[in-house]
Amino acid sequence: MKYRYAFMALLGAVLFAPAPAGSAQAEEIPVIKASLPASDHHETDFRVKFGSVTVGKVTFGVAMNGDHYTFTGNGRTEGLADWFAPGKAVIKSEGEVDGDNHNAASHFLSVTENKKTAVLKMAFKGGKVADVFLKPDKRKKKKAPKYILIKPEDLVNVMDPASTMVVPVPYEKAKDPNAVCDHRFRVYDGDTRFDIKLSYKRNKAIKTKGYDGYAYVCKLQYIPVAGHKKKHKSTQQMAENNDMEIWLAPISGGTEKQSIFTPIRILVPTWIGTFSAEPDYFGPARS
Repeated sequence: MKYRYAFMALLGAVLFAPAPAGSAQAEEIPVIKASLPASDHHETDFRVKFGSVTVGKVTFGVAMNGDHYTFTGNGRTEGLADWFAPGKAVIKSEGEVDGDNHNAASHFLSVTENKKTAVLKMAFKGGKVADVFLKPDKRKKKKAPKYILIKPEDLVNVMDPASTMVVPVPYEKAKDPNAVCDHRFRVYDGDTRFDIKLSYKRNKAIKTKGYDGYAYVCKLQYIPVAGHKKKHKSTQQMAENNDMEIWLAPISGGTEKQSIFTPIRILVPTWIGTFSAEPDYFGPARS
């Protein structure tokens, strides 16, 4: 469940450093402009691909009501993935944004795979984890020294993975690529603590149904903190993966304090091949 969840919630979730040498300077970058009609409800339809093969489809929604956000998502496997390991997932997260900060409030995730369903419910208060329900719950089986145990201070100023898909940027900095990409999210997924760090790489034109403009391409780094097994191969591979990217584009629904960005493309190379989330639609919610 863990890696399917991490990928779907971050779309990698959704898992930041100065721009690489030789990249364009801020003043040379084309201005990003949203081609979205006035709407506080945004929708993104993704095809999840492994190489050139579609293995799933995901729809994300971002609804803004002033500073309050509601992020929703649902996805399902397709093609060969559905044949060998049929699965579906439902996600919902809520909270508030202020400038470039999050204040997560609640998170729900349900993942069904091969007719078995796993559920996660979390509540946050003042940046701290207030309540966790996890089924199945294997946390008690994690013991030192095999595992890096989570400490109380690790669960302060944290957010759920899905909330990382709502990226607030102070309004006056919305055209600054470094300000858009310069985030480090302290994430708790009900089982492990990790950071997601973004840093600006470049600008890239992108066109899909509902959007024709530029995206800020951010390098994505996964930084394990606690709750994981020491020297676990998959964890080490994720932490050492320097080629993951998340492309951010603006959506409607910001306020006089901040603009809102969300992923329009995600690229996750792995040792077995490259996973990507490619947009079929990016624009105002259609329902």
